[in-house]
Parts: sequence; structure tokens; C-alpha cells
Amino acid sequence: MAFDRQAAYYDALVDGEIFRHLRARTHCAFARRFGRGSRVIEIGCGTGIDTCFLASNGVHVLACDPSEEMVSRSLRRLAHARCEEHATVLPCGLNELASFLEALAEPQGFDGIVSNFGALNCVEDLTPLGALARLYLRPGGVVLLGLMTRTCALEALYFLATRRSDLAGRRRSDGPVAVSVAGVEVPTFYHRIAEVRTVLGDDLSLAAIEGIGVIVPPPFLESRWQSLPKAVRGVMTRLDIWIAPWPPFNRVGDHVLLHFVKPRVAHA
Repeated sequence: MAFDRQAAYYDALVDGEIFRHLRARTHCAFARRFGRGSRVIEIGCGTGIDTCFLASNGVHVLACDPSEEMVSRSLRRLAHARCEEHATVLPCGLNELASFLEALAEPQGFDGIVSNFGALNCVEDLTPLGALARLYLRPGGVVLLGLMTRTCALEALYFLATRRSDLAGRRRSDGPVAVSVAGVEVPTFYHRIAEVRTVLGDDLSLAAIEGIGVIVPPPFLESRWQSLPKAVRGVMTRLDIWIAPWPPFNRVGDHVLLHFVKPRVAHA
């Protein structure tokens, strides 16, 4: 499996300044939505960076990842941070998660469902996500999904400027796009926001759309980013935060953070 091969050096791949900025943005969103004692499902936890962030803040996390190597590294990260009592990590993907929850006879609901940095872009059919939200998300609960967008303005401009127009529109494909991960071509699906809304159904409302990496370029341009003066990078980073929630910019970043809310039960 490609992500088993990638697990050993994944943390190094996401340790650049760009990726640290993007992750800090999502961590701020997590901190706003989930307080100490909250219960959260995390889909596609990777090496457990987000899992550990949530758990270290007193959030109880049930995380999953289909890569056994990623799961192993997540468990080691949690143990090293001494917050493993706040997290359970399952060796499965979205399609198998409901079966695991059923086998665990999970008695309680969850305050949130999260998935970050394109984990769900590796899944063609998001229908199981809607079922999870209906069955396990408590009234008032939230779903926060970090997805790779269908239109990344800076990426398209970069490919056009470097005369690779064939790559400029690659995210617009309605089918899978082969993306190399650890030397293996991984089918990647760039989901439409409307499709995600349909999957989650009328039980959840789309409360906010936030661009992640609108002015700041995609992480694969880290070396070019570092060639800019530090002061310029600082201005662009602050502008990236300011412009993130405003249309149409909130839909043309490297990623988009979708915030869905399940209405609370009305009082009698």
C-alpha cells in the first residue's frame, strides 16, 4: 500500500513552513469547535498529528486509517505525548468504519466528525460518511472536512507559467486522477462541494466554507516559497488568513475546510 511506504517519512514531508501554516489553520478550527471532553471521530488520521492535537486538548478521539503503518506511528505518537488514554486508533478506512463501530457496540454519540488534508480525496464514494453522521453524530454536532479543492488558483497559475497546461486543470476531472505517493500512483478524487452536501443530506447544514492555502501556495512549492523574503511570506500568510472565509476566494485554495452542523433537537 502506498501509504504504508510513505509512513516512515510522512512527517518530514509535512514539516515545511507552508504545511505548518495550513495545519495551524485547521487546528484553530478544531480548537474552536471541540472543547475538553468532546468526543470526535477522525477519518484518515495518518501518523496521528491531528489526533494528538485533539487528544492533548482533552478531546476523546476515535481515529482510523487503512494503513497499518500509519496506525502504528499514530499509536507511538500518542504514547510519546502521554495522551493515549484519550484516543483509540482503528486499522480501517471510511468504508469499514461503521462495521468497527457496530462491533464495538459504541453506546454513545459523537460531538464531531473530522477528516483533514485530503484523506477523503482517496475515497471515491462518500456515502458512508453520510451514514456515520446520521447514526453517530449528536444533535448540535459538527462535521469538519479538509478536502483538496477542484480549483486551486495558485497551482493552476504555476503550471500555466511553467508551460504545463496539461496539469493546470487536472483537478477538474470527474474521474480519478493518478497522484504519485511513494512511487505508487494513487487514484485521487476531487469532490464537488455540492456532492458532499448531498451525501450528508438534509440532516446537516453547511455553515461555513473556509479556504486553506488561498494566498499561500501548495506545499509542493515549498522551495520557491522559501526563496521569498521572510517579510513577504509573513504578509502573504496574514492575508491568507484574512481572505479565507470570503467568496469566491474560499473555494480556490489548495484545500477547503467545510463546516457542517447538525441542528439541535428543538425544545418542547
